[in-house]
Amino acid sequence: MSEKTTPAPKAAPSSPGPQKPEPQAAASPPAAEAQPPEAPASPCPAPEPAPGRASGEEEGQPADKKGSGEGGGAQAGSRNEAGTPKKDAEKNEKKKEKKKPRYSNLSNIRYVLAGIREYDPRLLPYLALNILCAAAIQFIPVLMPKYIINEAAMGGSAALVVAYSAGFGALLLLARAWGSISRWNIGTRFVTVRLRFIARAGAKFIRMDYQKLEDPDMLDLAQKGDRATGSNDVGIEGIMHRVQNGASSLLVLLSAGAVVALLNPLLVLAILLLLAVNQVILWKVWKKDKEENDALSPVWRKLWYLNNEAMSNFQFGKDVRLFSLRHFLLGQFDAEVRRRLDGQSRIWRLWMGASVTFAFLSLLQEILLYVFLISGVINGRILIGDFLMYSTGIHTFINAVNGLMNNLIGIRQQNEVVADYREFLDLPDIPDGGEPVPDALLHEPLCFAFRHVTFRYPGQDQDALHDVSFTIRPGERLAVVGLNGAGKSTFLKLLTRLYEPDEGEILLNGKNVRDYRRADYFRLFAPVFQETQLFAFTVAENVGMKEPAEVDRPRVERSLQTAGLWEKIAALPGGIDHSLLKVVREDGVELSGGESAKLALARALYKDAPCILLDEPTAALDSLAEERLYQQFDGMTQGKTALYISHRLASTRFCDRIAVLEGGRVIEEGTHDSLMARPTRYAELFETQAKYYRKETEVPAG
Repeated sequence: MSEKTTPAPKAAPSSPGPQKPEPQAAASPPAAEAQPPEAPASPCPAPEPAPGRASGEEEGQPADKKGSGEGGGAQAGSRNEAGTPKKDAEKNEKKKEKKKPRYSNLSNIRYVLAGIREYDPRLLPYLALNILCAAAIQFIPVLMPKYIINEAAMGGSAALVVAYSAGFGALLLLARAWGSISRWNIGTRFVTVRLRFIARAGAKFIRMDYQKLEDPDMLDLAQKGDRATGSNDVGIEGIMHRVQNGASSLLVLLSAGAVVALLNPLLVLAILLLLAVNQVILWKVWKKDKEENDALSPVWRKLWYLNNEAMSNFQFGKDVRLFSLRHFLLGQFDAEVRRRLDGQSRIWRLWMGASVTFAFLSLLQEILLYVFLISGVINGRILIGDFLMYSTGIHTFINAVNGLMNNLIGIRQQNEVVADYREFLDLPDIPDGGEPVPDALLHEPLCFAFRHVTFRYPGQDQDALHDVSFTIRPGERLAVVGLNGAGKSTFLKLLTRLYEPDEGEILLNGKNVRDYRRADYFRLFAPVFQETQLFAFTVAENVGMKEPAEVDRPRVERSLQTAGLWEKIAALPGGIDHSLLKVVREDGVELSGGESAKLALARALYKDAPCILLDEPTAALDSLAEERLYQQFDGMTQGKTALYISHRLASTRFCDRIAVLEGGRVIEEGTHDSLMARPTRYAELFETQAKYYRKETEVPAG
């Protein structure tokens, strides 16, 4: 690879920012002859001319207006009218999803039981024991009056009356005792099971295709699915409570129904008919209840955000106070609370109407039953003990039928919640097909080639990138610049395969990147993003991004020293073992924006990947720290392919080549000097920034 050279300071206008110290190398050639490093012929295919840049066009020449403007616009317009293959595929997929049946009640019950068997199999016997005890507690009082009262009323043995009383009392006491033991074990053991299901959802977020994380439909589904593990009476745990209660109600229904049938089998049918009317009404109310709660899902999500982030997260504290956002945020919160109350009021009115209907039917039922029983006592067909047994049995039977139906509907309701949870887990993971990335690629400069790449965000009408053909050469330090919305971040996400192109392909050393396993492909990149994300772990874990035992501690220290953060970390009580952030530990340290950026740089240096990605890395740095970063840039990227995204055009002078993005297209490319030597968009942007720097450095006369 040819030697990297830096243009002489006089070759371009004043740089808008810190200046790199004069290199000690030989003098640079004139700007017109400055060339980027030569690429080895074998790994890097010959680049195709990008739209808007004629083949053989001299470096720094602006794109042809017809190619990137009128012609490109017509092409984009026709494509937008016709729609993209990806967009059509999304519509077809949504149609399929609507037709696809959700998980059945039985399927979700089996799913939860399988989870219980996996996470705590000893919970299952307690569930069975609780069902039997609950049924016994309800049915024993049905039989007790017949034996005790009839024996006493007919002048039977006092000892037998005492024996009956003691026997039934002992059975009730035993059932209640074992029921309490089983419920206590169920409650404590289900905590572990529910936490495991929560972990499943968390793991899903990590495995999910990154593009899905920005999909509002996915966020709604995740919010609804979160209900499955958010409470001990809803979702995963809620459906099993309904199964338990429904099973015990079924046992009581069969037992009490047999007692009522002894009196008159038609009585059982009459009761069931009235109860069926109840359940039809109840089912319609439950269905409407589900629709109303689904509509409230976005409201709950915004309330959660306002309460747990905007108003409670201390990171928002400065903005909330300095911009006087208190009334604004409280107003937003109150507005969402009113929306929630409106929805809850509609649900409350539904249940009030249903309750009035149920009360009327229940009163009618009671009147008919007591007329039938009292007439039997008057006619001498029913003894007083039998009267109590039948009346208790009928009420127990009615309660058991209602309990069974309510729990079946409850199972159906909880089934919807568990189905949301499972459908969230069914979302596609990061595709893991393809072959592994050869280890050799981890130790050599890489060549990436975009070939007619087009990408559009879901739900958008315009392409974020359109028909881009561009090559990143091995060992090259490439700067990608452009205004906000030009497509810089999208370019980076496509390169790293966080997104996949809608059209076209991206090649790595001449091979389509889709041929590689994506998890392996990620190993090629060491990114430093503008918005640094720190974890509430130790400094060593944040830099090494591994388990503590797997972290190379000397390497962590070297990375921190190179990034300029070692003095800060060494002064902490725990050094590299000190925790960051206060969300987990009270003594956790909060790094400033610049310090966080340096830690992100140390993280990238530790990974030592063959391709370094710097996405606005100096945005949070002061001028001196920015200058030091530029001075270290050569050493950090030596022998590596580097992509530098920045709006500070001073940084581009430290790169071998510059690509200018605008409107989702590469409109210009070349060295700093070659682009400044012509009337290019880059030169216009550079001069605009330089003008403000010059004004700041002017000293008024006198």
